[in-house]
Amino acid sequence: MSSTRKEAPSSLFSSLADDIVLNVLARVPRRYHPNISCVSKKLRSLVRSSELHKTRSLLGMDRFYVCFDEYGYPHRINHWFALAENRRLVPIPFPSPPEPYSVALTVGPEIYFVGGYCTRPSSSMWILDSRSGKLRRGPSSLVATRSAAAGLVNDKIYMFGGRCEDEYEEIQAQAFDLKSQTWQLAPNPTRQVQDISMSASLRRNIYARNAEEAVVVYDTRDGEIEIPAPAQQLRSRDFCVVDNVLYIYQTHAGLLWYESKEKEWRVVEGLNLKARIAWSTALAEYNGKLAFLWHERDKSEVWCSVIVLYGSKVAVRGRVEWSGCLLSDLPYKYKFKHCLCLD
Repeated sequence: MSSTRKEAPSSLFSSLADDIVLNVLARVPRRYHPNISCVSKKLRSLVRSSELHKTRSLLGMDRFYVCFDEYGYPHRINHWFALAENRRLVPIPFPSPPEPYSVALTVGPEIYFVGGYCTRPSSSMWILDSRSGKLRRGPSSLVATRSAAAGLVNDKIYMFGGRCEDEYEEIQAQAFDLKSQTWQLAPNPTRQVQDISMSASLRRNIYARNAEEAVVVYDTRDGEIEIPAPAQQLRSRDFCVVDNVLYIYQTHAGLLWYESKEKEWRVVEGLNLKARIAWSTALAEYNGKLAFLWHERDKSEVWCSVIVLYGSKVAVRGRVEWSGCLLSDLPYKYKFKHCLCLD
């Protein structure tokens, strides 16, 4: 038996030239990047590098979309825009699901719409292919819900909380397996969580904001619910995860990041976003950075700041890399609904 041991595949891969590794990583969906980061220090550095994001951009892998709600009677209408190369939003004819929904999730180039909205529970799933612009119906969930939380964890879309139909109140969580395309029961949350207004996934957990504006953390393994000390007046519609850190915009404090070990919100240093008098705001991960969008009441302009984030385990600093106007003629009835970055 030879005394020479075979090198592990990860070691062989890491030994390749950086440009080759970057070319391969650029074609891997972003949802797998956290797992790749755990393989080696070199891969972790490459996943976080600006070179990877430049390579993905050159390959056309990342596309940025903004959806606006148009308030009106009898129901709201959605309007979609795409970010063009000149850093302006241009309208695109994406169809909207024929039924109300509470959550939109990105899986590669597709957008999954799940969960009923407000007073209308729904078991429908709709899937929009951003490449073709076609909308199709997905498998119905086990139980109709409304105002639920949802997140993507390990190739499964978990949906929990909200309000279910009375006869199915004992089912408070369900999961959609992307590989088998089937719904299954998920661990019920250990506490009842209703009227979710936003949610995001980070590692094995799903973070959501309830009606009391408190942050709720759902563990997809066992259904354990934690409610850390809430930040006051969480006025943002969106959580945003960048490089495995959770962020939210708070009107009076600015951009906050969540310190998961201490279970507290901390202000991102070096920014002055709290000076923005915004009627509607939105956050999204964009090329490894944070895109902060806003528009003021009775004004037709949509603005964006692209923020580079860096720091340690105890503090995070931000630097505005670019800021400018994305749209100059937004109708006054429009309000942010989604900001999504797709593979």
